[in-house]
Amino acid sequence: MSCGEPPFDPGVQAERRKMGGEAAIVSAALGLSAELLLRTVPIVVIGVLLAEILIALRITDRIARLAYPVTTFAHLPRECGASFLLAFISPQAADAMLVDYHQKGLIGRGELIVAALINSFPSVVMHWRYLIPVYVPLLGIYGAIYFGILMGIGFLKTGIVMLAGRMVLPEVGAPREPEKPPGRTPPVREALRTSLGPTARALRRILGVMVPTLIIVAFLVEAGVFDAVAAYLEGASRLFPIPPEGLAIIAAKFGSYVAAASLASALLAAGDITGRDVVITLLVANLLTSIVTYLRWLGSFYVAIFGPRRGTEIMLISVALQDGLLLVAIFLLAWLW
Repeated sequence: MSCGEPPFDPGVQAERRKMGGEAAIVSAALGLSAELLLRTVPIVVIGVLLAEILIALRITDRIARLAYPVTTFAHLPRECGASFLLAFISPQAADAMLVDYHQKGLIGRGELIVAALINSFPSVVMHWRYLIPVYVPLLGIYGAIYFGILMGIGFLKTGIVMLAGRMVLPEVGAPREPEKPPGRTPPVREALRTSLGPTARALRRILGVMVPTLIIVAFLVEAGVFDAVAAYLEGASRLFPIPPEGLAIIAAKFGSYVAAASLASALLAAGDITGRDVVITLLVANLLTSIVTYLRWLGSFYVAIFGPRRGTEIMLISVALQDGLLLVAIFLLAWLW
């Protein structure tokens, strides 16, 4: 030890390691925050700008006419039809459009909630893009059954929301041909220019909530909060009607849906698990992992776009419907199959 060098202190060394770990968490959280913001903010900007352009061009009716069967049955205004169609391309942009309409007074609180819940349906339908190429080749008919049940739950959830809208929202009138708006329809360049001011004002309100929310979620992710929730839920899988072999599939699903499908395929081929149990186990895995998914990503998405109070309300209703129907499907299959 050189002259003047302090003696070795294990407590000091432990504190340094702790500080190093905290620094790593902060660094990783900042990186994740940047990734989330880069992925989300541009889409929201596009959604709000598109809503303003549609209003400026006076073509909301013509676009929303394609969604008339959905909007009219649920007693939703025509503006919600354009948002529903956009949800097939970008759910974030579609919901940002709804927020913009709500802030303008074009739709009320009830219409906003019902439309936001209906907008979740296209994302469920688009599951085929990654589920079918993985689950059907690996699991065959049982992969197709699993996919079909998820789609059926998505249809049923949307139908329940549409029926609720029809019951609680005032009727907005029967479908009609869009009327030609009075005055001159501006060219696209002029509509874009006149839309910039309202877009900037709407984005200031939305991003003022979105940016800090995404940063907080990133810190919670890197601090391991959601991993702890996942570990707890993995243990809760023992409450469901699945064989012991299914626990490994559920554990794999918390890491990757591809890993879960691969493990289920290997167990099925080895005869260690039946096709029935594969389907039920995958549904249980979907139920448990969906809770973490909602907390980690969709929760931040809803709160970031709709605000803390309204976003939490929409998220809780969506979770209750989706997972409630999934829970019923699990126990019905276990009883009837």
